[in-house]
Amino acid sequence: MRNLARKTRTLSYRSSSQVKYEAALEESVTAIAALVSSRPFVIDLSKDRAPPPFVAVNNPDQGKIAKLQKAQDAYNKSLTSLLNASDGFAEWRTLVGKFPNAVPVVQFTDPETQGKNILRQAVQLAKSGYDHLAIRITQETNEQIFPIVGQILAILDSAAQLLVIIDCGQGRLQTSERAEFAKKAIARIIEEIEPSQAQHLSAVCLSDSCTTPGNAKLKLYESYSWQLWLEAREKFPFLFGDYGANHRLKKANTFMPGEWKAQVVYPLDEAWIVYRHPDAQDANGWIEGSKEIKGDPSYDGACNCWGSELIDKAAVGDIIGATFARFWHAAKINMHIHRRIGYSFEVMSGSDGP
Repeated sequence: MRNLARKTRTLSYRSSSQVKYEAALEESVTAIAALVSSRPFVIDLSKDRAPPPFVAVNNPDQGKIAKLQKAQDAYNKSLTSLLNASDGFAEWRTLVGKFPNAVPVVQFTDPETQGKNILRQAVQLAKSGYDHLAIRITQETNEQIFPIVGQILAILDSAAQLLVIIDCGQGRLQTSERAEFAKKAIARIIEEIEPSQAQHLSAVCLSDSCTTPGNAKLKLYESYSWQLWLEAREKFPFLFGDYGANHRLKKANTFMPGEWKAQVVYPLDEAWIVYRHPDAQDANGWIEGSKEIKGDPSYDGACNCWGSELIDKAAVGDIIGATFARFWHAAKINMHIHRRIGYSFEVMSGSDGP
């Protein structure tokens, strides 16, 4: 995997999840195919189930609710099928087969009972021509996964063929505790393999501290991801990974607020300048926000991508074709990734870690 990382400089991570309410899982697959084309990427499966429909207190539309419930049930049925462990997660492997350029993430839900099928999955993916695999471990993962990772590494020709993703989750609290989790997780994996394998092992410390902004009109939010990563790599040279400034919230239902407020975000190397317009339903907020961000002392103008061009145009009053929040959300992610790619390699090459 280190060889793959050197060849591509960076590896994008795509997790198949519901792209919008009422959408079938197949729509997520189509969207991924359109995004990645022939580029290498890590393909994973979000285990979050589609939430139930929101039911209004007054005059609920029962026909609309029933239609949405049917769509959500269909999505969850597809998700359950993909996570079925039978025959080495055969349904998941079939989906992965549509992406020969992918690095598949080995799926599991219960390592204690699925050990044999997890191993079969890894073997069958490798036999199908996937030279590199990945596995994601979270703070909620059962510790039985560690000997299974050791067994997967034993059946591969080289430990370099498996990317271990230590997912420390989202949030701006307990940075040191999450870094400690990453250190302990990689140490447990190293206990399960031969020393000769350990020197070829690649792992990424994945976290995110991007947040949903409060009511402040303009505020600088520091990124804690670098601090967490530096603490985690005290004894192992973790690669850096984050959620792409996409703060994912688990929804209790499909409720969508009736109003919106314009928001403009400008990523820095280790922070975000965030503008949140005070008035709802006001597209001029993107113009005012772009002006205020460009006038902020922390603004450095270092981004050079279409997201920063959107801010440049809006700052002079031009928001033609960009009057929906989704464009500005996409611009934030575009700029964030643009900066992270360059800065992460700069930091990793110059860090004092191992």
